[in-house]
Amino acid sequence: MARILFIDDDTVTLQILGKAAQVLGHQPILINEARPAIGIAAQEIPDLIMMDMMMPDMDGINVLTELRKQPETTSIPVVILSAGAGWDDLERVKEAGAQDYLNKPVSLATLLEIIKKYTNQR
Repeated sequence: MARILFIDDDTVTLQILGKAAQVLGHQPILINEARPAIGIAAQEIPDLIMMDMMMPDMDGINVLTELRKQPETTSIPVVILSAGAGWDDLERVKEAGAQDYLNKPVSLATLLEIIKKYTNQR
């Protein structure tokens, strides 16, 4: 079972991702604000972080930059989610240290694939 931190300001998306992770046998940690999520990630040390690109308090690139500065979170795989993916965003998130970039909505099959790929879990 993987522990997955989901960060998204949209509570519906957050609840759907959390429920999907549970259905797949994993433990979700749901946070709807970017800034507090940085500290929670360092405290909880999840196996994977999946977060929205655009949030009101910080964007995904800034959160990722902060996560990579902390020794506790520097090596946690991060997948950025976005409703409006573009090539510029893909390049920016890769340069910032994200492992992957996905368009929303994320299917159950894609979520399972991402969890397996980045956590070595079933």
